[in-house]
Amino acid sequence: MTTFQKQQLGKYILLDKLAVGGMAELYRAMITGVQGFEKLIAIKKILPHLATEEELVRSFIDEAKLAALLHHQNIVQIYDFGSLGDTYFIAMEYLLGKDCRIINSKAKEKDLPLELPLALLIVSRICAGLDYAHKLKDFQGIPLNIIHRDISPQNILVTYEGDVKIVDFGIAKAASQTTMTQMGMIKGKVAYMSPEQAAGKAIDNRSDIFSCGIILYEMVTGSRMFSGDTMHILAKVREAQFERPEEVRQDLPEKLLEVLYRSLAKDPANRYQTCGDMLTDLEECMKQLGVHPTANVLAKYMKTLFAEEIIAEEQHMQEITRIGLMQEEPEAKAAVPLPAMERAAAKTSAATDALKKAAADEPPLQPSPPASPKKTLYAGITVAIALVIALVATFVGKKEEPAPTTSTPTEQQQAAPEIAEGSAQVAPVEQQGPPPAEAPGTELYEQAMDALVAKRYGESVKYFEKLLQLGPGMQDKIAVSYAEALVGQAEKLAETDSKQATALLEKSIHINPDSEQAHFQLGMLYLNQKDYPKAIASFQNVIHINPKFPDTFFNLGFIYALSKDYARAEEMYNRVVELAPSYVDEALFNLALVQNAQGKKAECIANLEKAVAINPQNVPARNYLKKIKKASGENQ
Repeated sequence: MTTFQKQQLGKYILLDKLAVGGMAELYRAMITGVQGFEKLIAIKKILPHLATEEELVRSFIDEAKLAALLHHQNIVQIYDFGSLGDTYFIAMEYLLGKDCRIINSKAKEKDLPLELPLALLIVSRICAGLDYAHKLKDFQGIPLNIIHRDISPQNILVTYEGDVKIVDFGIAKAASQTTMTQMGMIKGKVAYMSPEQAAGKAIDNRSDIFSCGIILYEMVTGSRMFSGDTMHILAKVREAQFERPEEVRQDLPEKLLEVLYRSLAKDPANRYQTCGDMLTDLEECMKQLGVHPTANVLAKYMKTLFAEEIIAEEQHMQEITRIGLMQEEPEAKAAVPLPAMERAAAKTSAATDALKKAAADEPPLQPSPPASPKKTLYAGITVAIALVIALVATFVGKKEEPAPTTSTPTEQQQAAPEIAEGSAQVAPVEQQGPPPAEAPGTELYEQAMDALVAKRYGESVKYFEKLLQLGPGMQDKIAVSYAEALVGQAEKLAETDSKQATALLEKSIHINPDSEQAHFQLGMLYLNQKDYPKAIASFQNVIHINPKFPDTFFNLGFIYALSKDYARAEEMYNRVVELAPSYVDEALFNLALVQNAQGKKAECIANLEKAVAINPQNVPARNYLKKIKKASGENQ
């Protein structure tokens, strides 16, 4: 049975893995000491296969050095940085809460919108943390000129106690750092960039102020400020073109409108010059409203909004901390299986080999075909055609979590972790818990979970269906685990009965619309059946839930390449490369194929060279590079 086994990392015990990104992985961990001292923390560890990459390691070290200087109540705290063998890690504050993207989604689901005073409180705390970071000096009194560069809802965490924390200074840069951002390279999430950042121009602290303005706009209006496809959003961001806030919500106070327009000015010279200035005006807004919201009021809102999740998370925490400290065998009952999507992603090597072989024989202008239906379904199309990271999205990473939980896209931000450029979210994943011990159905729930852990998915589904007969309110309590059991059952049936597998996945999505596992597996089924429109729709649903899962973009790229929409296929491959999955050399190879199909010889050769540099054993890329160079008349 595949499960996470506790690991010792120096003085830390790694309890479970929260997220994996292109550069690092995030763990929930514990540090213990004498007299029963215990403390939960988050550990961000560079991926083993990247430990020898000098530039990436230097970037990771730069991040740690920078983050360690930040000591503010509205910024996640870094406790430790070190190395053990060839592994580098960062130990940071572990936060119980949710990021603003999840808060917004949950508020709509429960029809409990964030009231205006609380929205102002949250953004004022963001401004306070950023003002501190922007003005921070080193020990010699020299300004560090720190810019966060990725202020977005996924990187703002609100704890259940009402604290507001900025997470993931992973792509932040200080003027004196050794690893500098190249001029013109777009980083961060495009829908929350400043116009100058989206245009690839030089930025300063006022770029973060524009991003704060976007968050404020969306919190008080309840609408996205920029929406559409990536390139459409990018064009609007560069020109600061958005619907006037008073047209979206007519009852906004005049002072608040002034704050919005000043923070969202296209020209940085017309914006607030410091976050401290914006903070002052936000506090004036709250004063004019006649209210002074506090952390206690925000905590009450959070505990109301996430009442069920808090109970489930407490139960899960008790279980994993017990597992972390006890010497249990891997087969212990407490262990839980990986979600279906993680299981699929783990089975890529065979498909990789098959696709490499197929690619070697393909005509130059055609992308590699998928592997056999059997392998394609479970491999997540990790090789033949690349897909993934939004052209401007920072890395958010796919998550690995226990079956009775759902992840915060966040991410775990702290990452969602967005760990690739350093976005890690430290908030725990959302979890489903059993009914209270005294409630009817407890025994059925335990039987259902035991079957789920043992991967007896059909049996688990039957127990969950019996639980549903106890009352209409039961579905909300078991939705995530029930949906996971349906996905597991569908995965087992996919090879022999695709129609039944499709029905199970559709049922899973009906029960838990946010199940990226179900949407992804459904997309794989449709792709295997060559029903490309439905496959595209399913994969787009995955992107909406988790925009940083590379395999999703990889599959979309495959579909677009098959239909000879090479421009869109190229966009997908670029996203994959940006997310930097373990098969990035394959992504570069397929990117080169579609670029060559468009006559982009120089880009094709450059990406083939990158693929070979990353993986000299990539024979198809090496051979194709020789062929293209020979055709272009270049010397070998």
